[in-house]
Amino acid sequence: MSKKLIAVASAAALALAGLVGIAPATAVGPFSVTDTKASTGSHADTNGSTGDLEHTINVPSQDVLRFDSGTYTVASPSTSGTLLRYAVVTPLSGATISVVAAGGGAKLISKAQFDVLSTLTSASGTATLSITSDTSGEATFYAYTTSTADSTITVSSAGASKVLFLKGVSLKTNAYKLNFAVSPLAAAPSGELTFTGTVTDMFGNLMTLASGDVIVDGLGGNLAAPVAQTVWAQNATTQVVTFIVANRNTVGSAALSLKAHTSIGVAGVITKVTAFGDPVTTNFFSVNAVDLSTQVALLTAQVAAQAAILAVSRLDENSVTQKKYNTLVRKWNAAFPSKRIALKK
Repeated sequence: MSKKLIAVASAAALALAGLVGIAPATAVGPFSVTDTKASTGSHADTNGSTGDLEHTINVPSQDVLRFDSGTYTVASPSTSGTLLRYAVVTPLSGATISVVAAGGGAKLISKAQFDVLSTLTSASGTATLSITSDTSGEATFYAYTTSTADSTITVSSAGASKVLFLKGVSLKTNAYKLNFAVSPLAAAPSGELTFTGTVTDMFGNLMTLASGDVIVDGLGGNLAAPVAQTVWAQNATTQVVTFIVANRNTVGSAALSLKAHTSIGVAGVITKVTAFGDPVTTNFFSVNAVDLSTQVALLTAQVAAQAAILAVSRLDENSVTQKKYNTLVRKWNAAFPSKRIALKK
């Protein structure tokens, strides 16, 4: 081989060695997103989809975001954790990662925000987040939700993406507002009234309550103590409680209150959060116990009185008509004496 060919081959070999030495910044694994739920207190144990498979986390209580570092299971979830932590792995270091939350009340928190966790409230966070993976191709972000409805979180990087599903859980300690109505407002002694309404947290999520979580108290009037309360009936949108309006044979009005029991709230106390206005822990009502036979007689008398008034009104109306008729007749008779018309008597 000539010296010239040897020189060319050597240069090519050195160039190839140089190219091989410039290694791309690759991570050890493929694109993935993992809920590090073992240390966050997530209720769920799978990525899954909507329904029973989404990640679940407590809705913030007292408008505070909390990260619970304990280890929990679905059967024994955290009672204070409100933040989920997600770990993202990308094939390349320094990769741009797009995170988008949609639906429900999900919001995203960056690691920089999380590092000053004590300042975070439900006003913190955004619906979109752009983060960059480190030299190992890894990155971290956090998420929370203010809603018990389903949310989605879409994580994308370099053409790969994954959709996460998130749903909030509102605990009894989050109860903030009672909104009930009563029907009817009057019932016979020992009859029942039905209260229908909702109990919501500060974000407007309906609470799932059990019998006794909301109680009826008699404050005065004809209610004998104790007021008898029947068992709750509950469906997806309302709580219903019935109770005896009077358990003795007396009639009259009674002042009642429907209020949160000590089984909800924190030790029975629902603390005001300025951003959400005053909590409503009691609804007041004025109801009546009436004797039905007396009520029927009273209504009958009222109908008779109205009929009498109507009859008099009709007589007055006829009288006015007769007067107008005679006035016109007199004018006619004056103008046409030969064609007189008799007056009405």
